[in-house]
Amino acid sequence: MQARLCAYVLHDLPGVHRYALSSINQTQLQKGIVESRNIKVNVDGNVYTLLYEPKRVKFSDLDILKIMFHANHVKHCGDSVICYILKITSKDVFKMNYLVRHIDITFDKPLKYENAYKIIGAVTNYGSTSLTVTLFGVGAESIVPDNETDVHLLRDNSKVDKNKRKEKNIERFLDQYEENDDTVISVNDKNLQEIAQKKKCINYFTVKYTLVQVDESGTKSTIDEQFKNEHKPMEIEKLKELINIFC
Repeated sequence: MQARLCAYVLHDLPGVHRYALSSINQTQLQKGIVESRNIKVNVDGNVYTLLYEPKRVKFSDLDILKIMFHANHVKHCGDSVICYILKITSKDVFKMNYLVRHIDITFDKPLKYENAYKIIGAVTNYGSTSLTVTLFGVGAESIVPDNETDVHLLRDNSKVDKNKRKEKNIERFLDQYEENDDTVISVNDKNLQEIAQKKKCINYFTVKYTLVQVDESGTKSTIDEQFKNEHKPMEIEKLKELINIFC
């Protein structure tokens, strides 16, 4: 059975538009088809919950008939947002208690046919009954070659392959940590900083999801202060600094 998570227009929710996040069922989440993971990061003594989607989406894989439209990116980001919210709230896909009030997407750099991106984001704002999750579609370029990639380049001479290998460095670092063990990663970690210094982050687009919390009857409900403290909102500039590390 598939649970479709949509923002239906409710009479008692003025300003809530008919936006569908996506369709994901519980089996897909359990099998890991949706790869989004939540990472706890310590920045200046504050712990934030970072959304990290390691699955790299190739622009050339998108529907060629819709390649100039936003729907492709919104759908991919929507899948990530669903996983992110589920993991910090009910953990049950059938008890999703947020509706989409607004989606805003802006493109910071034109996507070329051969480009690929992954998604990184976090909660960036709270209202009384709403929260905003800001996501960035990012890629990375190597700026400091190491011996491993130099040898590879002599054999293949492929800039794309070189960048892929650089991106794998951050993934290998994160593989040391289980998502559910409450480990907090410090941004000052020596290995993490070394990885960050070897690459340059490229931001292709930004998507902001404004979500409204509702109760079982569909009425707006106040977001608990304890929840806000457990999942602190991150300033956009701090989020961009983290993206430069995790991209």
